[in-house]
This record gives sequence, C-alpha cells and structure tokens, in this order.
Amino acid sequence: MIAYDITPIDLHGHLFEVILTIDTPEPEQELWLPNWIPGSYLIRDFSKHIIGLYAEANGEAVAIKQVSKNRWRLNTAEKTVTVRYQVYAWDLSVRSAYLDQLQGFFNNTSLCLAVAGREDEACQLTLHAPVDALEWKVATGMPRLTGQPHSWGTFEAENYDALIDYPFLMGDLVIEEFIAHGIKHSLVLSGRHFADTSKICADLARICETQISMFGEAPFKSYTFLTMVVGEGFGGLEHRNSTALLCSRKSLIGEHDHGINEDYQTFLSLCCHEYFHSWNVKTLKPKAFIPYQLDKESYTEQLWFYEGMTSYFDDYLLHAGGIVSAEQYLKVLSETLARVERGAGQYQQSVTESSYLAWTKFYQQNENAPNSIVSYYSKGALIALSLDLMLRLQSNHSLTLAHVMKKLWHEFGKTGLGTADDTVLNILDSYSGVDVADFLREQLYVKESLPLESLLNQFGLEVTRSVPADDNSLKAADDPAPVNLGAKYKASSAGLELLSVYHDETAYNAGLSASDRIIAIDHLQVTDANVQSVLSRYRPGQKVTVHAFRRDELLTLDLIWEEPTPACWQLSIKDAAKLNGWLTVES
Repeated sequence: MIAYDITPIDLHGHLFEVILTIDTPEPEQELWLPNWIPGSYLIRDFSKHIIGLYAEANGEAVAIKQVSKNRWRLNTAEKTVTVRYQVYAWDLSVRSAYLDQLQGFFNNTSLCLAVAGREDEACQLTLHAPVDALEWKVATGMPRLTGQPHSWGTFEAENYDALIDYPFLMGDLVIEEFIAHGIKHSLVLSGRHFADTSKICADLARICETQISMFGEAPFKSYTFLTMVVGEGFGGLEHRNSTALLCSRKSLIGEHDHGINEDYQTFLSLCCHEYFHSWNVKTLKPKAFIPYQLDKESYTEQLWFYEGMTSYFDDYLLHAGGIVSAEQYLKVLSETLARVERGAGQYQQSVTESSYLAWTKFYQQNENAPNSIVSYYSKGALIALSLDLMLRLQSNHSLTLAHVMKKLWHEFGKTGLGTADDTVLNILDSYSGVDVADFLREQLYVKESLPLESLLNQFGLEVTRSVPADDNSLKAADDPAPVNLGAKYKASSAGLELLSVYHDETAYNAGLSASDRIIAIDHLQVTDANVQSVLSRYRPGQKVTVHAFRRDELLTLDLIWEEPTPACWQLSIKDAAKLNGWLTVES
C-alpha cells in the first residue's frame, strides 16, 4: 500500500507536512513529482516548493539522493520506508497549493510524490486537521474511506493519475448541495462573500442539466464546484468530478441583486466551461495525453478543439439553458470577436500552432503577444461557432455542433480511445449532406480572419463595427475619442505606462515601445486624471510632441494622431425568424 498523510502544519508559514509510506519498496526506489498539472500547459516545477525531504525505515535513516529537479532515489532495503517532507504553499491559484490561517487548498501534483513503477497501484490519503483550525471543513471529490462528510479523514484513489485529479479545499466553508439530472452536485465557497447561494445553485443546476442532456450521460457520480472567493481574481481548472475555481466577490450574485450582470454571467460561464471539460478533455482527450507525460511537455495541435469548443459552449449553453437572453449572449460573442480581430496575431499564427506552442508562447505571453499570437481559446470558439452555423444551414437545421460533440464523446471519449489530429475532420466527413470538413481543415492551418459576418447575416443578425472608449477597451462607446494611441496602457499620476503597442498604429509609428512611460503630450502632463480629455482635443492627422521615459532616459518624439480602430463588434437581431432555434428570442 502507498499511503500519504497530509497535515497543514504551519498556517502562518504556509507549510503542509507530507508523510509518504511505501511498503516493499525497490532496493533503489525512485520518487518523482509532476512538473505540470493537466489542463494548465506550462512547466511549473512544483518540486521547487519541497523543503527538508528525508526518509527512514525501522527508525533508521535511509540515504536519499536527488537525481534531477523533480526526482529522488532512495537506498532502501525491502521493508517499509517512510518519507517526510514539507511543501511551501503560497500560490493563491487553482494550479498549485495555498495555505494560511483563513483557508487551505492543494492539488496533489504539488504535494504527493509518485512512487516510480507503482503509479498504477491504489493509494490512500489521510488528511489531518491543523492544530490551529480543528473546526475547518474539508471538500474534495476523492472517494472517502473514513470520517464524516466534509470532515478530516482518509480517502482513496485508484492510482496516482486519479490521486492528482482530486483537489482539496478546506476552511470555514459554505457548502450547498443540489441535484441535477439525478446526480448530487455541491457548491463549496471559501473566503468572505455575500453570495445568494440558493440562486447560484439554481443557475448551476440548469447548466448541469443542459450539459448532461446534451451528452446523454455524465462521466461522474457526483460533482463539486470548489470555489475560492477573493477580492480580485479569476481562474478555473477542470478535474474528473470537480473543478477548482477562483473568483472575485463581485462575481457572485447577492440576495439583493436582480437579473444577471456581466460579472455574474462571467462566473457562470467559467463554471459552464470547467463543467464541460468533464466530457471534453477529461474523458475525451488527445491521444498525446494518454497517458499524461507529467515530467515534460506534451505537445498537441488539438487545444483549438478542447479549449476552443469548450469556450464556444460555455457562453452559448447559458443561453440554451435559459439563463441569459439572446441579447446578453450576443454581447459576449461580440467581445470574443473583438479580442480575436483587434491584434495582428491571427495573421502570424494559426490555431494549431497556437495549441502546439501553448507551453511557451501562449502560457508565457509577453508585451508583443497582440502582434504575434492568436488565442486557441478565442479563435477556437469562433471556429466552433462557424461550424455550428454551417452545420445548421446545410442540414436544414437538423444537425448541430452539439450532436457532433456527443458523437465524438461516445466514440472516442467514453471508450478511452482519444483523438488524433484528424479525428474531428473524419467525424464531420461521416455526415451525409453536409460539407464542412474542408472549411475546418483550411481554418486550422491558415493565418487569416474567419468569414463569420456572412454566416451571422444568414441567421438574421446585423453586424456593425464601432470605436471603443479607449485603447484598453473592446466595448463600444457612445462618445469615443476622435483619435487613439494604438497601445494598451496603464494610466497613473506618473503618466501612461505602455503595456502593448500595436504594430503600424499611432504609438508604433512614433517610435514608442512597450514599457515606455508617456509623461507629456504637446508639452502638457498626461495622467490618469486627464488622459481622456487629452485624447478628445486632437483630430487625425495632427502632429504633437510626446515626452516619454524609456527606462531612465527621456525621449522626445513626434507623434501623428491616427483615426481610432473600429475594434468593437456589435451584433443585433434584425430577423428573428432566421434564428431557427440557434437563438431564442422572447416574444
């Protein structure tokens, strides 16, 4: 038996203690820790947080040698060995581990060393209460062996792959349960909040019902939304029967709030996204991920599908489930269009390249990202939208992308076969009377815009472009500035710090670069307080002098104002009869 005893041993020092017990180890038993966590495609080197690792057997020390950054070798006899170490946990995200006097969270990719050669064996995890917080509750999707629900106790996973797919959340938790499609679901909240949990659970139930109905069945027997509530934050990571979420307090609807505002809609989309992953990437997954190679990068071209399709459905299913109106959905869709179209990235990189290079370019974006990369999330979602609309049109609205997703899951997900790069294309080719595979094949590898406007027109939508309030926004403004800087910036009393500069636009043509700090325009100071009025006083073609600091050197540059880029997309329903069930308009 392989057993882990985990204790939040120092809340103020953010330390978990882990005791790993191995029966009948190999004479030179190796241990290792993942370098990345499935669903987050970046080498994170979790082993760097391990402190003071040592081993013993029968009360005697066992020699241990580190043989690589995440791998150790024990000089053991064939008798039970105990390995002790601590893990520093101060990453308030969904990817790693966090601990303080308010709450604790961990993924086992951060805490639990794997026993090399025995990864397929069942293992137990016993979670002990911290001395300073005996009253804390515990939430996880891992099957429980001992202890009362939401208490400390012993849990069991069928193998190491399962062990690292069950995150834990502990603290002064609020736990609400609801039933969706006959399956128990739990909403778990940690952190201070003012949420109307009954309303949230009702909306989550509709999301869950819609998705289970879409696929025909669920790949889990229960499901938990593990949610860390903070002042500012956003993120989610999918797991086999749960998701870890990070959200801001303002994202959770309160008991005195009415309707669905943008922040709450974003939170519901996040929940919908991670829940959809239960089918699309947790069970249906690329062959390259079967099994996961957690010590090195696992390259695939298919993230456009696994994240892009999921990103399409996470917004669309809120409407299909009756939670948001067609107008609310179209507003979010217009922002997705704007994000893809604003920069030149889609002309420099295809979605398959974006997927393959997720480990470096997408997950390690720099200030030039808008000019050099495209998001496989956002453009993947637009490819999914295009396919859905085309399938509906070519089948007289009898075949949808949801039908294709269900077929893919049942044939390649539920069976565990996994998908090759051409699997989706082959499935699309298998439908008679529709011809979309060639379109998809081209869009996966080209570096250009999607022909979406004509498709949207055929569904009775009118597409218009407009100017945003400023360079930092993708939302239309009633009174936009007559010029734009052509750069994202952070305004403060010290000036405008340029975050990204769009190629071939105003700031770029003046010689400004990312990280420059503009302090004066036309010999007058520019700050967060007056930037809008400064931009409003000029017209395209006017020439001004700009003073800016690059590091500690003062630059004096000539800048010629250009017309603002019509970066905003606006979608409106002009002929509801043409929607044909894709969207529903209240009569």
